[in-house]
Amino acid sequence: MTAPTADGAVTRTVDRQMLDDPTEDRGIAGSPPLWNRGFVSLLATQFVEASTDNVVKTLLTIAVAAGKPWELVFGQGGGGWIGVAFTVPFILLSAWAGRIADRNSKRSVTVVLKLAAFGVVILAALGFGFGHAWLAMAALILFAIISAFFGPAKYGMIAELVARREIARANGVINMATNVAVIFGVLLAGILADHWEESFVAPGGTVDPGGSALIAAATMGAWFPGIALAVLVLVGFLTCLTLPRLRPQMPSLPRAWNPISTYVTTIREMSHSPLLAVALAWTFFYFAAAVALLVLPDYSQILAVSNAKVSYLMGGLGVSIGVSCVLAAWLDRPHRRRFFVPAGALGLAAGFLALGLLTPTYTNVAILVSCTGLVAGFYIIPLQSMLQMLAPDESRGRCLGTANGMSFMMAAIGSAMFLGLRNAGMESNRIFAVLGALCVLAAAITWWRLCRKDLSGTRHAAPRID
Repeated sequence: MTAPTADGAVTRTVDRQMLDDPTEDRGIAGSPPLWNRGFVSLLATQFVEASTDNVVKTLLTIAVAAGKPWELVFGQGGGGWIGVAFTVPFILLSAWAGRIADRNSKRSVTVVLKLAAFGVVILAALGFGFGHAWLAMAALILFAIISAFFGPAKYGMIAELVARREIARANGVINMATNVAVIFGVLLAGILADHWEESFVAPGGTVDPGGSALIAAATMGAWFPGIALAVLVLVGFLTCLTLPRLRPQMPSLPRAWNPISTYVTTIREMSHSPLLAVALAWTFFYFAAAVALLVLPDYSQILAVSNAKVSYLMGGLGVSIGVSCVLAAWLDRPHRRRFFVPAGALGLAAGFLALGLLTPTYTNVAILVSCTGLVAGFYIIPLQSMLQMLAPDESRGRCLGTANGMSFMMAAIGSAMFLGLRNAGMESNRIFAVLGALCVLAAAITWWRLCRKDLSGTRHAAPRID
């Protein structure tokens, strides 16, 4: 993959060639442009996957909070350990998962993963049902491993199921569905947690902090999480069976048992093309999202409001991001991306700076959070489409897997920045101002890169990644 020259005439010529490309009207699998059976199946499978992950993660986060049944199991700040347990598999395994996705049919990878989920849901049901926190934690880690392997197959599959000109729109729809699934999973987990927590109420009417297995097992509510997860896993398995058969993109790819070596090799090859720059810009979004999601819960104390009201702020952010992803996808064109990405970064900067500098009230925070979410899609969707279009067919899984792993590393860096600033004495909402300043820098860098080179997502000769 070679970087083209930077003059506008070349870019316009490339864009015209892209529009005239006969492969634009079909995916690799010869599918109709967007709303075909394969894409709808992938959409449903992803919705269930995201819902399942967020049900388990939210249930555990609630269970280890102060005054909750498993508070004493993981100690103070147990929610942090939940986040680490969920994140580490993505960091370690995403690039390796991309290698597997390239070597095998992405449909076959998906079906095998969904079969494995049946075993994990049994572990989760036993953990929550009998009140064994470590079993539930093990189930969370295994669900995260499944999701880490599904990620490259999922994003790589989009380019095989829809026409290239529809990739941006497909990404918008997938991202919207994922945001809705996250909200659905969080809400469902809240309902399940209420019934589950009642299983740990001792005869005196207080929560049993030790997580008594005898009390839990004697109450039907203790089994509600396992039942709900089993239904979700079954639905996810049935939806993945309707995916069309897809051929392996590089069946001759050598096996590699070291997951880190795939990162090193892929990043080295991505650096020879615009792919690495696009991936770094894409991962910055997850850095910003990680910081925002750590700041928002603190508004319960800053504004002296209930946790329910804070959840409305987070739900509003999720919905607005989903809406903006769909809107950006429908407006996306190759020649517009060099404007959309910096404009999206500037929009994020304006929203975060306002949140960090203005005196907060519940009303202005709710409005600013929603408005910030409404510009996020114009940053993330063009970059995600560029990743999929610039990545060569035979190594798309590894490129997307590596980018996915990098996004979780950036999220971890964002979390570390939040913790560092908080420990230095900065108020949580003021951290938004720091994030806004970083978004201004991101806008300047993406504007310079996108105007200097053609990173619109047009396919060029690609390096071989073995």
